[in-house]
Amino acid sequence: MSICELTDAMRVTATAVRQRLNRLMALELVERSRTVEGRGRPSYRYLLTDKGKRSGANNLDDLAVVLWEQVQAIEDPKVKQKVISGVVERLSEKYELAVRGDTVQERTRSLVEMFAERQIPISFDENAGLTVIKVDGCPYPTLASENREICDMEKALLANVIGRPVDRCQCRQDGDSCCTFEVGQDLADLEHEVGLS
Repeated sequence: MSICELTDAMRVTATAVRQRLNRLMALELVERSRTVEGRGRPSYRYLLTDKGKRSGANNLDDLAVVLWEQVQAIEDPKVKQKVISGVVERLSEKYELAVRGDTVQERTRSLVEMFAERQIPISFDENAGLTVIKVDGCPYPTLASENREICDMEKALLANVIGRPVDRCQCRQDGDSCCTFEVGQDLADLEHEVGLS
């Protein structure tokens, strides 16, 4: 839509529309497209970006719950585990494209930043050479309340993306305030971090 169309639709001033559009463009939710029609000054139209479209209302939560219920209804444990492993593998492939870094800490930091962009409250801490991921808000609250296998899936996903084994230290399902995961580290990472490689 153009600014004129937006002012008509929203019944606010053009200045108010421009201010909001500038904020939305800064957040990469809206982009401006220049159009030239004959002589005179060009005009602009404002469009939702892919990120903007993803931030809008959707019913993915409902779909996820129904799909997870169907996975849980699979009677053959081998088939069920194959489906869950396939989900972890596909999610890992998707997330690995966004995660950067050579060391455990770099990859963990990148993963935390990616989840933060998705508004999942997650952080990590490095104490005494240990990397601990803290998930304050469950990314799958509805699913996790129904079945603990979603927590195992999250643990496997973190391990795949970071590239190291991950142990769950705390879990909200056990009454803890958050879920925490300790990331294992290998000798090559330690050598790289202290400059031995």
